[in-house]
Amino acid sequence: MNNPIGVMQGRLLPKYEGRYQAHPVAYWQVEFSKAAEIGLDCIEFILDYNDSEKNPLMTPDGCKEIKAVSARTGVRVLSVCADYFMEAPLHSENDKIAECSAKVLQQLLETVRELGVQDIVIPCVDQSSIQNDSEQSRFKGMLSTMIPDAERCG
Repeated sequence: MNNPIGVMQGRLLPKYEGRYQAHPVAYWQVEFSKAAEIGLDCIEFILDYNDSEKNPLMTPDGCKEIKAVSARTGVRVLSVCADYFMEAPLHSENDKIAECSAKVLQQLLETVRELGVQDIVIPCVDQSSIQNDSEQSRFKGMLSTMIPDAERCG
């Protein structure tokens, strides 16, 4: 798979709670079969803020389930769009939010290692956009602390 072709999660399924870009909690597995039917190689998973604890990316058992569905269909998860951080930015001025988000990112790094995820996208748009030098510095600082974990997790 030199140049995998894929789709962002939810695009091949009915909208989840009225949203195109969302992790379809109760029926995410169906999308793997649909992607395989049309010849896609991968699905970019989404980690939403809402219901993040129900996302299979956040637990070892959930990742095992993703791995099983992937093995059955041949469709892999190579990237994750962590929309979670749009609602709870890593660079939040609220230390509690920033610390919780850092824990979520560390957990995500740990669990996706088994899937062979190559990229985790952290969107800095809308309410999570970086507005000034202070926010930029906080964001860089938070990511810098994650580098050892990211390298250890591959």
